[in-house]
Amino acid sequence: MTAARQGLKCMILFMILPCQLLAMSVAGNEFLTAGKTEQQGTLAQSHSLPKVCDFFTTTRHAFVDCNSSSSLIHKALYRAKGLRTLNLLSLGDASEKAIRNLISSFKYLRILNLSGFGIKILHKSVGDLTYLRYLDLSNTPIEKLPASICNLQLQTLDLSSCYNLQKLPKRTRIMTSLRHLKIKNCARLARLPGFIGRLRNLQSLPIFIAGKTREDGIFQLPELQNLRGELEIKHLENVERWHIPRTYVLSEDLPGTIHKSCLENMQLNSLGLSWGDADEHKLSGNMRGPRSQTGHHSVEIARILLHSTLKPNSRIKKLFVNGYPGTEFPNWMNAAALCNLIQLELANCTNCEILPTLGELPLLKVLRIQGMDSVVNIGKEFFGGMRAFPSLNEFSLKDFPKLETWSTNLVEAFTCLNKLTIINCPVLITMPWFPSLQHVEIRNCHPVMLRSVEQLRSISTLIIGNFPELLYIPKALIENNLPLLSLTISSCPKLRSLPANVGQLQNLKFLKIGWFQELHSLPHGLTNLTSLESLEIIECPNLVSLPEESLEGLSSLRSLSIENCHSLASLSSRMQHATALERLTIMYCSNLVSLPNGLQHLSALKSLSILSCTGLASLPEGLQFITTLQNLEIHDCPEVMELPAWVENLVSLRSLTISDCQNIKSLPEGLQRLRALQHLSIRGCPELEERCQRGNGVDWQKISHTPYIYVGSSTLQQRRDTASSSSTS
Repeated sequence: MTAARQGLKCMILFMILPCQLLAMSVAGNEFLTAGKTEQQGTLAQSHSLPKVCDFFTTTRHAFVDCNSSSSLIHKALYRAKGLRTLNLLSLGDASEKAIRNLISSFKYLRILNLSGFGIKILHKSVGDLTYLRYLDLSNTPIEKLPASICNLQLQTLDLSSCYNLQKLPKRTRIMTSLRHLKIKNCARLARLPGFIGRLRNLQSLPIFIAGKTREDGIFQLPELQNLRGELEIKHLENVERWHIPRTYVLSEDLPGTIHKSCLENMQLNSLGLSWGDADEHKLSGNMRGPRSQTGHHSVEIARILLHSTLKPNSRIKKLFVNGYPGTEFPNWMNAAALCNLIQLELANCTNCEILPTLGELPLLKVLRIQGMDSVVNIGKEFFGGMRAFPSLNEFSLKDFPKLETWSTNLVEAFTCLNKLTIINCPVLITMPWFPSLQHVEIRNCHPVMLRSVEQLRSISTLIIGNFPELLYIPKALIENNLPLLSLTISSCPKLRSLPANVGQLQNLKFLKIGWFQELHSLPHGLTNLTSLESLEIIECPNLVSLPEESLEGLSSLRSLSIENCHSLASLSSRMQHATALERLTIMYCSNLVSLPNGLQHLSALKSLSILSCTGLASLPEGLQFITTLQNLEIHDCPEVMELPAWVENLVSLRSLTISDCQNIKSLPEGLQRLRALQHLSIRGCPELEERCQRGNGVDWQKISHTPYIYVGSSTLQQRRDTASSSSTS
């Protein structure tokens, strides 16, 4: 068995072992997986300490699920002086002293993984680990690295998601053995150390921050020709003309030069080019990125960068361009240069008036375009040849404030398009025909756009939102899309009713309606939705009641959520017919004084949440007969005076939460008979919290059998098996 296979076998074993035990020999005595212990007494119940210590002397690779105390790991582990690999597999804080103790004890370490620990400072003694080749500090709050780390012959330094990291050591450039410098999601890292181009062995550098000097500017990029995988070049607004080597400028800008790209020889599959302060989340998210203020000189430099200096090679599969201030996209955005491109995102290129010809890209599957302030028309120049976008599956248009028309005369276009999103295109009134579209999302657009949508015939998911002037939903939108599986209609403040024919959607499984100021009632046709599994009604302040028969026919309904309907005085008395209901959530319905009778017929109910229903006085009697109920949550219901005695009948209850119910002053005796109860949380109930204090509280004996108890801000009891293990140590 090779060392690699032994390591893989050990890691797989670690994932399946109980976390309280220590797995001993896996491949000889070299590999060890250790679990947490509550105290520093025993590592495994089945091994005596001398035997364990003898085992450690030959251990070379350790995977330790440790505690978060100052000592981190069991003291016996420090006998493993020849340890080569140490993976600490726990989240929590770690003191500087504890880390220093680790470093001083394991001089022969080659791999050290401290990912997830609360490390703010790494002790300078890390520079003494002369054999260390792999250091993982990802997902830690570390703010800076000691200068001594540059003395190491590291091959991998992982700093991913170190959100507090502000800078790298100045002498990083001497770490010439580095192959992987992972600095993705380091939000506060404002610049890279100087002369990083000297790290010619680098293969992974996901972020390059363009600086303002020769030392940290894009002069360094041509030296990093071994980069592969993903690369995002940020803050390109810092680039001056003199930063760009003459070789990497088009001949039309510098006559007589032979042009090539800085990225020509890199084995990249993903490239991001960003001007301004945009981060990667804004490229794909709903938020608009920054609008950089650039003069003519900066625009010209940006044009040179995008058109020539930073042109990707044809191997690229994902391309992201954000904040480009130029007025036109480069000619290389075509099928010849981007023949392998699968995903393209263009964001906040506010000066560009015409989109590039993307329809001929043969493999393009995902296209997202956002923040194009100057585009008025999307026409034939966007589509290219006769078969446009042959592979495109997902297309998103967001933030096109001036876009008026989007049309094509092509017979074959978007033949594979499955998902279309159009958001914040307020004057757009036309769009092409999409033969196989299934998922459509339209938000904050001109109401006429819905007439284009109603011509479609294959939609299974429809999301309509943010139509301030919309007075009605066209009936044809429903009639032409009877196979709909999911329908969401939200933020249409003038809409007074849903389409009367919504009951024709016999296949509908998910229905969400919300943020309707004028909606007073729901259509009676809801009762015909026999396939409906989830119904959400949110922020309808004038909705007074649900139609009596609305729930009678919903035989497939599994989840019902009603939120922020302040005028709602009652639920349907025929709720008893929703026999498949598993989750019922009622939130912020202040006029609701009672739940309907007949809840005992909800034989499948597993979860009931009642939150901020300030008029509700008691739980319905029928609830006691629901033996399937597993989760019960009551929050901010000041009129509820007690938890009823019949709660002991909820034999399947696993989680009970009572919060901000000041008038519940004690717990019923029967609570101690709920043997399935695993989690109990009591918060914002002063008198009840006092009675539930561990040991001396009046109600403590009623709840002491529960493994997890949270009272106020305290955790009173951990798992019983852990507690009993600690007591025997």
